[in-house]
Amino acid sequence: MLQDLLFSANVVIPIFLLIMLGYALTRVKLWDGHFLKIANDLCFKCLLPVLLFYNVATANIFEVFNGKLIIYVCVCACAICGLLFLLVPLLVKDNKRRGVLIQGTFRSNFLLFGVPLGLSIGGDAGAVLAAVVASFYVPMINMLSVISLYEFSDAENKSLKSALVGIIKNPLVIGGVSGLVFSLIRNSIGFELPVMLDTTLFNIKSAATPLAFLVLGGDLKFGNMLKNVKFSLCAVIGKIVLIPAIMIPVSALLGFGRLEMAILVAVFATPNAVSSYAMARNYEADYELAGEIITLGTLLSLFTMFVVITLTKSLGWI
Repeated sequence: MLQDLLFSANVVIPIFLLIMLGYALTRVKLWDGHFLKIANDLCFKCLLPVLLFYNVATANIFEVFNGKLIIYVCVCACAICGLLFLLVPLLVKDNKRRGVLIQGTFRSNFLLFGVPLGLSIGGDAGAVLAAVVASFYVPMINMLSVISLYEFSDAENKSLKSALVGIIKNPLVIGGVSGLVFSLIRNSIGFELPVMLDTTLFNIKSAATPLAFLVLGGDLKFGNMLKNVKFSLCAVIGKIVLIPAIMIPVSALLGFGRLEMAILVAVFATPNAVSSYAMARNYEADYELAGEIITLGTLLSLFTMFVVITLTKSLGWI
């Protein structure tokens, strides 16, 4: 049991320390809100797409592609989102909160947490598999988020077409899809990236995860965390407690292996994605509630992920 606790600590504590360092850098004013906004754009428009591209492009896609796992996570995302579409409108009357609560409960920050968790739990194979899954899963949850916010949006200028075009132009989607295409070409005809380009991309992608966690910590706003605590706590408990408590045992019963289970822990047990805030604001939804869900979920998930990883490790699932 002690070894399982140490294993979980080695996975979760480095993430916690980076987030807290980011928060501390804000408190001592080594960076400000303007810098954080630029750094956040840098991460999600450049560094993380490059990370997705590189990890997928340099993998042997014919060996690491796992159709069963990819279909499973996408079907689960659709099923959970569909169930929330039925439940949330029955319990919440305010349209501005409905879409936010739906995406706040089903949408995971897999892109940010998936690769480091996959690397910590499954080594390089886990990181590569996480990147391949992200190439399919990230566009799927972005699409579902757009649908949930669009359906309950009161914005006069809302357009599903423009939203879908935005998803297609999403740098994360472009990075994942282009990585898949390049990997297929590379493994089919034996083409390799020039060494100088490979080294450059490797250095860029290596900066993605640490900076993203630092920015996440720097953006934490504790002052507004409890403003809508009744709603935010419901979404957070649903996302990082109820969903993993149900879906991870179900996944184990379905016979997924240890490496696959490591990815599924990252899918089901991670908190809401940071980009949920920007999307909620774009659709004139309750973006303050979206921010509270992100802050509260990120903090509590560091404890719940520790518990989930410890239990799944002790049961031999990962």
